[in-house]
This record gives sequence, structure tokens and C-alpha cells, in this order.
Amino acid sequence: MLSEQEILNNAFKDMLFHEQVLANKLAELHQEITEPQIQKLFQGMEMAARTRQNMLTQKMSGFGIV
Repeated sequence: MLSEQEILNNAFKDMLFHEQVLANKLAELHQEITEPQIQKLFQGMEMAARTRQNMLTQKMSGFGIV
């Protein structure tokens, strides 16, 4: 049985992984799209995902996960 700390570790790591995948996919789409308005949209969404990634990393540090 997993301890509460292990469950938290796994949850944070899973969230961080999914944010990284999302940010990378949005960066790819930003490069592929030629319409400037849509490029800006994807760029903004990527920046938001990277911000969430940084926030998660900071939270993980506070919990002693990273």
C-alpha cells in the first residue's frame, strides 16, 4: 500500500509529465501553423502550460519531491 507521501509524489509527477507533453505539443503546433492569429493563440497556450510546469516544480520542491 502506498503512503500519502508516495501518492502525492506520483500525482505531482504525473501532472508535471502531462504539462510537459501539452507544452511540447503546443510548441509543435505553433511552428506548423502559418496563420499569425492562431500562432499567437498556440504560443500563449504554450506559455501558460510552461507557467503551470514551473508552478508544479516549485510546489514539488516544497514537498521535497524534486
